[in-house]
Amino acid sequence: MSEPRAAELKKRLESLLASLDADLLRDSQRILTFETVSGGNPEQEAKYRQQIPACLLWLRELATRMGFEFRQWDNKVAEIEWAEVAEAGTTRPVMGIAAHIDVVTPAGRWKYGPFDGTIDQGILYGRGTQDDKGPLIQALYAMYIAKEAGVVPSCDIRLIIGTKEETGDWSDVEFYIKHRGAPDFGFTPDAEFPLITGEKGMINLEFTATWPAVAANAETGMEWISLKGGERSNIIPALSEVLLRFPVESKHAVMKELVRETTRFTVENPGSNVTLIPNNETDSAAKGYYEALVSFVGKAAHSSLPDKGYNAITDSLRFFADVETLPPAVRAYIQFLALMASATDGSPLQIDSTHPFVGATTAALTLCTIEPTKGFGLLNVRPTMGMDCATVLANARAATAAFADATGLEITVEPRGGRTVEAIYLDPEKPGIEQFINALRSGYQGVTGKPGEPMSIGGTTYAKAFPNFCAFGPVEHGVDEELAHQADEHLALDSIRRNTLIYALSIAMMG
Repeated sequence: MSEPRAAELKKRLESLLASLDADLLRDSQRILTFETVSGGNPEQEAKYRQQIPACLLWLRELATRMGFEFRQWDNKVAEIEWAEVAEAGTTRPVMGIAAHIDVVTPAGRWKYGPFDGTIDQGILYGRGTQDDKGPLIQALYAMYIAKEAGVVPSCDIRLIIGTKEETGDWSDVEFYIKHRGAPDFGFTPDAEFPLITGEKGMINLEFTATWPAVAANAETGMEWISLKGGERSNIIPALSEVLLRFPVESKHAVMKELVRETTRFTVENPGSNVTLIPNNETDSAAKGYYEALVSFVGKAAHSSLPDKGYNAITDSLRFFADVETLPPAVRAYIQFLALMASATDGSPLQIDSTHPFVGATTAALTLCTIEPTKGFGLLNVRPTMGMDCATVLANARAATAAFADATGLEITVEPRGGRTVEAIYLDPEKPGIEQFINALRSGYQGVTGKPGEPMSIGGTTYAKAFPNFCAFGPVEHGVDEELAHQADEHLALDSIRRNTLIYALSIAMMG
């Protein structure tokens, strides 16, 4: 397509986008109000099962009004299709746009309700504005605007709507591919602009251990009750809480020591936030003991970007790793997990590695529960290109065995759920996809004036589920703040308009 023709088409698309601005923003708000938290607590899961069908029904009505075909399979997965009639004896290639309507738990403090879809001072707030409900609406409106502009793309377009992306289950898109077939190429609007052609892999390692019960500490009478931290495997934990119990007569001495140690820890570790909360309920006192909750507060972030968050679990482990009055097995397990989480590059497992394009391996402890006789910890590992998941698991088992030999504490490590995904790289010059890649790059450059140079990310998207897929938007690198999985997730209205125009122009470039 010639540059003058592309510029003229962009003007038409901009004009149509402006005429639909109120509708785009209204529907961007509306989709956020469906509480589709996948993999949450039982209450959230019950709401998820009710809200997914409601959201899909709403999308059916919206897509039908736009003149597209809508199909869905048992509320697992759906598609919105724009297909043109192929010439006799020919078939048209299919471009997929894979998005998802499930979201993660809205952890942390929010300025506005995470499911309210609030607009304030030119910014839309809500869980899913970036990941991935907002981009789904932007892609749908892009299809509509391109169609209304008279664009006839050289391929059919299917907007694939998943419902289990955030759980890592992905049975939704597996079902889709089995029953509908995979598109020839496509993108997921679930990462960054300009163009993401490389992604790290992912494997979740579960470290579990059990040990015999022991009596309370002879000197202080203190008992370890529990450590509980984390929301889910792909979120840097913002909270970790440790519950301790001790006799009434030891209250003064133990609390004094805890105050001293929490103060010391806070001073020595800038960024830490530790609060000591005594439980003064009369029923506890009547039973002859008191309880204290030691609360560690961090900052949530996507687990692929551990340095953007502050890991509350890591702080809680480091704090109690030096407490000599803990039961020996509890303390040993804490020390083991503290060691595994001591560096986010995977070096404690000897899996630290880097790739010139895809980047460096990352590892973050995102879930942890330690009770009086058992412990569980989950390490979310994002291996780079060249570091396969089998090597990660083998090295983790070797490190675990070495610690067990040294301490006598038996610890097992297994991949959670058995699902792992390897790092991927889509060569922009791969035969058969040049027009597709060039269309995305031209769409981005035509709107922003910047070159659409390929990048890589540490996250995992639906690009790993389909052949010849990449990630494309919705956050512009260096412009928008990346807030997936964080509190106060939001996106500027101008960015919503920009994204919609980029997607529309990219579709038009496939003509």
